[in-house]
Amino acid sequence: MKRLLFVFLTAFLSIGMLAACGQGEDMEETEETTGTEETSENEEAAENEETVENEADSDESSDESDTENTETNTQEDTAENEETTESEGSTADETVNETVTLYFSDDQLLETYKEEQEVEAASTEELPEAALNAWLEGSNSEELINPLAGLAEQEVAIQSVEGENGTAEVSFSDAILDVNAGSSVEMAVTDQIALIMEQFGYNETKILVEGQEEPTLFGHMDATEPISAPNPDDYEPVE
Repeated sequence: MKRLLFVFLTAFLSIGMLAACGQGEDMEETEETTGTEETSENEEAAENEETVENEADSDESSDESDTENTETNTQEDTAENEETTESEGSTADETVNETVTLYFSDDQLLETYKEEQEVEAASTEELPEAALNAWLEGSNSEELINPLAGLAEQEVAIQSVEGENGTAEVSFSDAILDVNAGSSVEMAVTDQIALIMEQFGYNETKILVEGQEEPTLFGHMDATEPISAPNPDDYEPVE
């Protein structure tokens, strides 16, 4: 009987110990699982925080880059505008000054004299027109006159000067049609215009009115043919 009781107690204790060991292992596994889950959650949270921080840093870097690009573009635009302004100002200031030979009559329209004057033009191509405008304005000498002076009701003006194949085409305003003078005025005007154009490489000069050819000028002169320039050496300089 005692032997049976001992066997029973021994078996009961063994079962209890096994059960206790099983619970311990389950608890350890649970704790390990819980620890693993917590570690995974912590790692995910840390990764999320790093991702957010990286995105924030990326946004900040992008904003800084955009700001730098905007500032760079603004500086480049400003520099280009300044260069354009300087270039325009430089172009506007670049004028051509040249000494040219003009021709004027004495107050009796008997003789023609040559006179040097300095003229200013926007370009070399516009020097012939500038020279003719200076001729219309008159001589620096009180003894010489422009043969057209005072012969038209309105002021005679140069409209344009163009050249082709060695012939200059000088267009006057229609005020020149009011000039009705004798042969001395006609010869002085045509010779002086042709002489002024000759120094710019034009051997002949044709006079137009408002850009059109007129059949006659000064009442009787044939205006359909160009005028040949006389020899400049035949004229004395003004004293």
